[in-house]
Amino acid sequence: MTNFKMDRQTFRDLNVFNDASGDESIFSFFKATRTLGGKEKILEMMEHPSSDFHLLNGRKSAIKYFYDYKIQLEVKSEQLDLIGYYLKFNKVLSRNNMLDALVDFIGNNSTNDYYIVTKGLEFLISTVKYVSRFIAEQDLTIMPEYLKNKLEEIERILNIESLKAAAGLHEKNLKFYQVSKFDHSFRGKEKMELLHLVELIYELDAYETIAAVARKRLFCFPEYSEGENLELELVGFFHPSFDQPVENDIFLNQTENMVFLTGSNMAGKSSLLKSLGLAIYLAHLGFPVPAISMKTAVFNGLLTTINLPDQLGQGLSHYYAEVKRVKEAATALLENNRMFIVFDELFRGTNVKDAYDASLLIISELTAIRNSMFFISTHLVELAAALQPLNHITFKYLDTYFEGEKPVFTYRLKEGVSEERLGTYILQKEGIVDILRAVVLQKINNSA
Repeated sequence: MTNFKMDRQTFRDLNVFNDASGDESIFSFFKATRTLGGKEKILEMMEHPSSDFHLLNGRKSAIKYFYDYKIQLEVKSEQLDLIGYYLKFNKVLSRNNMLDALVDFIGNNSTNDYYIVTKGLEFLISTVKYVSRFIAEQDLTIMPEYLKNKLEEIERILNIESLKAAAGLHEKNLKFYQVSKFDHSFRGKEKMELLHLVELIYELDAYETIAAVARKRLFCFPEYSEGENLELELVGFFHPSFDQPVENDIFLNQTENMVFLTGSNMAGKSSLLKSLGLAIYLAHLGFPVPAISMKTAVFNGLLTTINLPDQLGQGLSHYYAEVKRVKEAATALLENNRMFIVFDELFRGTNVKDAYDASLLIISELTAIRNSMFFISTHLVELAAALQPLNHITFKYLDTYFEGEKPVFTYRLKEGVSEERLGTYILQKEGIVDILRAVVLQKINNSA
């Protein structure tokens, strides 16, 4: 798997696995698998995004096959879990001759160990029969090559002589010598192949679950461009955690590879950046994404700075933590091309003058980097005038307007720079000044 650079901060920003706020994680959308192993398979995928074009296209095609044809895999979690437990069971192997098998049966048939062996064999044979039927029911002429290869690998294992022999028997009526013979083979020389079979079934379970999520939540399947040029076309992207999310579009390419985003307080800048980052991340799993459509270059990494924590325990100010994060981004750009970098509110931890100067310096330098993409939000709308002469920047803002004295947040991206200033309005609406004046008046009255 080709390495895709994504660090812990980015996983936290996008709330992929968990979040201190207690909000629903992205992983939680995909965890309703039929089997525990399928859930663990999805977790494994989500921990390892990739920049391998063929892997991403292949995995996407497999999930889309389950999506398009509403494929259902009727496997039972308790059976697969026990099969895995049985295959890894550390009891001494049954012996492969009639006399020893009889001795084992007489001495052990009422023990828990013997129960695990017999149940493991029963579930294994039952599962093998079902998977054989499942494969036979598929139309290989319409199946994508990636998934077809998976099923061919399963079929190869199913054709192991001992497994074929077992599949010809009634799994609930195995004789003692058959139990001994198959156990000797399955937990012996065929063990690794059978564990691999179980993993492949878990993978199919994962694909079915991911497809079901895409159908339920109206996700689309990304299209990957194989050329050298950078491009990103996202139509109607949204955040899946919202009940009624607002959809937005973004188009970036080699000519315009940086977005300078402005917007008032509460306009939704951070949520939009999380939605964008999530689409990039899921696309680099080969998963469907929350959007109407997506076409993207394959990036080599994603780095976001949206909810940067203080590092007071290390004696660092918030501003210095921000500086360190920008350095991490610069190092990632030095070591990798085709990065996607997101900054939410550069240098908010310092005074306005320093924040302006530092932001202008960093953004100006980033515009010279042509082999990556950047999405940067800020409250410092004054920066726009200084950045206008620079090439490769597109200016966007999240629209807010007033109806009477009430602000309306549209959460929609528009071309240009925000002109709304809501900070003082919000302060006034909370009545803080009135409270402070009442405190002063109270002090005066008490001293009179």
